Amino acid sequence: MTISPDNTFRLVEDTSLAWTAPTLPLGPAFFGNRIIFGDNLPVLKALSEEYANSIQCVYLDPPYNTGNAIPLYPDGSDHHQWLEALKHRLELLWALLCEDGFLAIQIDDNEFARLYLLLADMMGEQNLKTICVKMAEPTGFKMVHVITQGNLPRLKEYIILVGKSGIRNLHPERIAKATWDPEYRWVVCQASRQAIRRLKAILANPDRTADDIQQADAICRPFSLEPVTTVCQREGRSHPTREWLAENAWRIVRTCSTSATAKKRADQKRATLPPQTGAFSVETVQRRLYIVTAHYNMHSAQPRMRLLFADDYLTLHPGDFWADIKTTSLGEEGGVTFIKGKKPEALLKRIIGMTTQPGDWVLDAYAGSGTTGAVAHKMGRQWMLIENGPQCNTHILPRLRAVIDGTDQTGASKHLNWKGGGGFRYFRLTPAA
Repeated sequence: MTISPDNTFRLVEDTSLAWTAPTLPLGPAFFGNRIIFGDNLPVLKALSEEYANSIQCVYLDPPYNTGNAIPLYPDGSDHHQWLEALKHRLELLWALLCEDGFLAIQIDDNEFARLYLLLADMMGEQNLKTICVKMAEPTGFKMVHVITQGNLPRLKEYIILVGKSGIRNLHPERIAKATWDPEYRWVVCQASRQAIRRLKAILANPDRTADDIQQADAICRPFSLEPVTTVCQREGRSHPTREWLAENAWRIVRTCSTSATAKKRADQKRATLPPQTGAFSVETVQRRLYIVTAHYNMHSAQPRMRLLFADDYLTLHPGDFWADIKTTSLGEEGGVTFIKGKKPEALLKRIIGMTTQPGDWVLDAYAGSGTTGAVAHKMGRQWMLIENGPQCNTHILPRLRAVIDGTDQTGASKHLNWKGGGGFRYFRLTPAA
């Protein structure tokens, strides 16, 4: 039981609604996730001590205050009242964030300007970044009114990203270019994403030291190259889809030849390396650092030896304009219907992926249909969902149970190769006795 600092409310656990997977692939840390039924303001107060400086990412999708009739959500208040209510919640959420944590708030045109100014005043404009997200298509029934009235259709929304220590140290997923070069057909095995990221930082640093080069060699030494199709099938897919290739572009490579001088240096270095070496670095006369496979043909004048990573050539940084996330046909995601309120799992995957690492805490104080929790769970993050509406029980509970059981194969499941695991606890907000 958790009690708010002012002793007015408490969170009481209902173990009958908790859910646990029959297997434990995520480990015991991923059974402390929380679904909390209650008003988010007193809930956040009740969490303020236990989770202070503990949450890495807070995602908020509050009512947009448009005055439209939206099922399950009241959505029409005076602008001042709407901002004031949100301000109190933002103050509490800010205290829950880690020092390097991020707050991401999604909003549309109706309240964007007022919300941005509030955030700039509360948290410092230097800590804010606005991302524009395409959230609709210029087709369908709504276009009839647009055409007859001569209006402009609303196709985008905004994500105001706030970094507690500024907008830095993000690691956004890369977007695949229109076509995939089939020359990129090898997967680097025996290397983690973090290790590859460190390797690329060394390659890009013109002021690298001898110690840096030794570290690069240590990262490369266990490399082994396997065909894309082999790795894809081993990971449970019949063939590499465009999405799978883009998701794994960080470890997919092609080989190419180098200059005669670089090959000569590679030959000299290779002769000094242990026989089990998979790859190593070669520094050119111009101080460029290449990664080469140790299994090239030394007797060839121009062997295909240099490794080029696909994400450096076949993917793009998404920047602050996201037009590539599909927003149609979302009805089947999560197996629950939430008209006008459900966000794409691909969108949450990008936000959570660029602001957190596996094991970090993610919190959504306007949980809606539970998309944030579903995606966070599939990505190996710990999560907390707060919802005051009936959808907490009608939508979130069955959706997260399906995720944990592995029966939810919609949304980001296939991209993340999700098979199930973990669990959650359930709490209700009640007045303190």
